[in-house]
Amino acid sequence: MNDLDGYVGRIVRLNGDALQTVARRAQRQGVALENCFVVASVSYEVSKLICYGANFRVAVGISEVALI
Repeated sequence: MNDLDGYVGRIVRLNGDALQTVARRAQRQGVALENCFVVASVSYEVSKLICYGANFRVAVGISEVALI
Protein backbone atom coordinates (compact mmCIF):
# COMPACT_ATOMS: atom_id res chain seq x y z
CA MET A 1 0.00 0.00 0.00
CA ASN A 2 1.28 3.42 -1.00
CA ASP A 3 1.28 6.38 1.44
CA LEU A 4 -1.03 8.23 -0.93
CA ASP A 5 -3.73 5.55 -0.60
CA GLY A 6 -4.54 6.85 2.89
CA TYR A 7 -5.80 10.09 1.37
CA VAL A 8 -8.48 8.50 -0.86
CA GLY A 9 -11.94 9.39 0.43
CA ARG A 10 -10.61 12.14 2.68
CA ILE A 11 -11.49 15.84 2.52
CA VAL A 12 -8.60 18.22 1.92
CA ARG A 13 -7.88 21.92 1.41
CA LEU A 14 -5.48 23.11 -1.25
CA ASN A 15 -2.38 25.11 -0.35
CA GLY A 16 -0.32 27.72 -2.16
CA ASP A 17 0.01 27.56 -5.93
CA ALA A 18 -2.57 24.80 -6.31
CA LEU A 19 -5.23 26.96 -4.66
CA GLN A 20 -4.26 30.04 -6.70
CA THR A 21 -4.48 28.07 -9.95
CA VAL A 22 -7.96 26.75 -9.16
CA ALA A 23 -9.09 30.18 -7.88
CA ARG A 24 -8.08 31.79 -11.19
CA ARG A 25 -10.00 29.12 -13.10
CA ALA A 26 -13.06 29.71 -10.91
CA GLN A 27 -12.86 33.45 -11.43
CA ARG A 28 -12.67 33.07 -15.22
CA GLN A 29 -15.74 30.81 -15.12
CA GLY A 30 -17.59 33.22 -12.83
CA VAL A 31 -18.18 30.69 -10.06
CA ALA A 32 -17.48 30.81 -6.35
CA LEU A 33 -14.74 28.56 -5.05
CA GLU A 34 -14.83 26.81 -1.71
CA ASN A 35 -11.47 25.38 -0.71
CA CYS A 36 -12.82 21.92 0.07
CA PHE A 37 -12.02 18.90 -2.11
CA VAL A 38 -12.52 15.15 -1.86
CA VAL A 39 -9.61 12.91 -2.83
CA ALA A 40 -11.15 10.48 -5.30
CA SER A 41 -8.12 8.53 -6.47
CA VAL A 42 -4.37 8.44 -6.85
CA SER A 43 -2.37 8.68 -10.06
CA TYR A 44 0.58 6.45 -9.26
CA GLU A 45 2.40 7.27 -12.50
CA VAL A 46 2.94 10.88 -11.39
CA SER A 47 2.33 10.48 -7.62
CA LYS A 48 -0.61 12.88 -7.60
CA LEU A 49 -3.89 12.96 -5.73
CA ILE A 50 -6.95 13.37 -7.95
CA CYS A 51 -9.35 15.68 -6.12
CA TYR A 52 -12.85 16.89 -6.89
CA GLY A 53 -14.66 19.92 -5.55
CA ALA A 54 -17.75 21.64 -6.97
CA ASN A 55 -17.07 21.87 -10.73
CA PHE A 56 -13.32 21.30 -10.49
CA ARG A 57 -11.01 18.33 -10.85
CA VAL A 58 -7.39 18.88 -9.84
CA ALA A 59 -4.33 16.68 -9.66
CA VAL A 60 -2.02 17.79 -6.86
CA GLY A 61 0.98 16.55 -4.96
CA ILE A 62 0.76 15.54 -1.35
CA SER A 63 2.59 18.71 -0.29
CA GLU A 64 -0.14 20.84 -1.86
CA VAL A 65 -2.96 19.65 0.41
CA ALA A 66 -3.90 19.73 4.08
CA LEU A 67 -6.29 17.21 5.61
CA ILE A 68 -9.44 18.57 7.18
